[in-house]
Amino acid sequence: MKKTLRLFANFLIKLFVNFRLLLYRTLNYDKEKLFIYTDSRGFEITKIHNRKNPFSSYIKYLIKNYRCYVFTAPEKHTTIFDFIDVYEKYRRRHNFKHVIAHIGVVDFSPRPISQIENILLLKKNKIVKSFGQDLFYDILNFKGYDQEYQKEKTSAIAPEFLIPKVADVFSNIKNFVWISCNPVDINWRGNYPKDRPANINMVNDKSKALISLLKDVEIIDLTDWDLNLVHKYTCDNIHFNQLGMKFLEQEIIKIVKNEKNN
Repeated sequence: MKKTLRLFANFLIKLFVNFRLLLYRTLNYDKEKLFIYTDSRGFEITKIHNRKNPFSSYIKYLIKNYRCYVFTAPEKHTTIFDFIDVYEKYRRRHNFKHVIAHIGVVDFSPRPISQIENILLLKKNKIVKSFGQDLFYDILNFKGYDQEYQKEKTSAIAPEFLIPKVADVFSNIKNFVWISCNPVDINWRGNYPKDRPANINMVNDKSKALISLLKDVEIIDLTDWDLNLVHKYTCDNIHFNQLGMKFLEQEIIKIVKNEKNN
């Protein structure tokens, strides 16, 4: 019963959010276009009415001031592959002032190796379309890391050898803005109920590796945050609290208004 009620509530929230997005896109029909794609970091996570709701996040300002095409965590595991797939469908029909992607933590995170194959098989067509069949099987056959989590070896949807390929794709997206991952304090849970994997900071290491390879990309680089900033701006090392949302909003506004380096 609780699950049914939760699904119904999520349906109503999605319906209401999509209506508001369409309304603002209509009202802003003569404004510059933005394409915004995020994983679960793109909304406030602690309240059910904020789930997948961009109006609870830094995206709210953009929606109200630009003609925005917004996708907030549309998949159970929202990955770089999903972002590329959706963006490719829209880029042919629209000229975007900026393409903003808050994506990567799902791909870069270590997780029990038994979870990886099912996720990759669900994404197979998208991976093959963007990176080719050989690379898909390279990822599928990746043997993971020595560190264990939940009594299993860990692995990741995006191993280190995929990073240069992602950098090539990102670097060829016109007017692209990428929001990186940040360090994790493994001794602090915040409101997350469990310990993170011991090797969780590979999300930050992979972000740094990606940044070093990107060309002609605007980057909101969070990789050098100290742990005080992680506590200040996130609620659980990964997802942003209201202060963090305000920080991201200000950083994005600088970019879309061409103020970042002025």
